[in-house]
Amino acid sequence: MSANLQQRIPQLVNTRKAAEILGRSPATLKRWRYEGVGPAYVEIEGRVSYDVAVLIEYINENTRVPSVRAYMEESREAL
Repeated sequence: MSANLQQRIPQLVNTRKAAEILGRSPATLKRWRYEGVGPAYVEIEGRVSYDVAVLIEYINENTRVPSVRAYMEESREAL
């Protein structure tokens, strides 16, 4: 089997489904593509798709943990 066939087969979804996964609107994803930001996408014969694995990776790369200072401020507000 060739090396290319051993690669993972992408699970492609359309812009509407990708936007749902990311919690954004399809218009936002379209704007991101225009601006050159956001997750990587696939364009085949003019149709845009997103690989679900790439969307999950994008979410993980952009996940933030609150700082200790933010946690302390929230603790004070609760008092």
